Amino acid sequence: MIFYFTATGNSKYIAGRIAAQTGEQVIDIAECVRADSYVYDLADGEALGFVVPVYFYGIPMIVAEFLRKLRVSGKTYSYAIFNCGGTAGNAEGLFRRAFPVDAAFGIAMVSNYVPLYQMESDAEIKECLEKAETEIDVIIQRIRDKSVGSFDSTKGAFPRISTLVAYPLYKYGRKTGKFSVNNGCTGCGLCVKICPRKAIQLESDKPVWTAPQCEFCLGCLHRCPAAAINYGKKSAENGRYVNPNVEF
Repeated sequence: MIFYFTATGNSKYIAGRIAAQTGEQVIDIAECVRADSYVYDLADGEALGFVVPVYFYGIPMIVAEFLRKLRVSGKTYSYAIFNCGGTAGNAEGLFRRAFPVDAAFGIAMVSNYVPLYQMESDAEIKECLEKAETEIDVIIQRIRDKSVGSFDSTKGAFPRISTLVAYPLYKYGRKTGKFSVNNGCTGCGLCVKICPRKAIQLESDKPVWTAPQCEFCLGCLHRCPAAAINYGKKSAENGRYVNPNVEF
């Protein structure tokens, strides 16, 4: 059983790659939260996995909240995988605090924080994803071997300090006031459907952010078919990203 949280598809892709080799079920954490579903039973010998993105050198708030409520019976071997565009900081420490696991892995994926940074070129994205394939294969083998320990090489030089400084900006931030929508919006409502915090509603066929905070996953921005959603002043020109190997 593999739980994942994703906005742009990176975590979903990793979870799917592992499941294809292990035959295990993949489950969307956002769907679990929407359904208020936190109790699960593992089959005999089944591993329990988590694949999550790194936000501000930590884990998404929805993941932390899900882990604290999660109850799993029959757990024998468990692991967590953290994917990040740069370094992961102490994301592993925050995760283990909420839900202890036997092993932790880190993997570099495509960075897509467009409110501040421009997306890499298509060639650079392709190179990053190709490199990730090899890293995923190594992780799959360690999972099969039931390896125990920390195997996250993406933590960076000062992981605890990085998380201590940056993560509160995410935890207490996540403000929706800087989201905007341009005239390209078609009113399709996809942003309403995918928002894990139910922070968006359609008014006059246009999205309106009705909550002061959201998950800040930026799924609405990246996956908008018309690229009509922006955050702040820079995102409009910094590009969009959805993992090309994933279907939503």
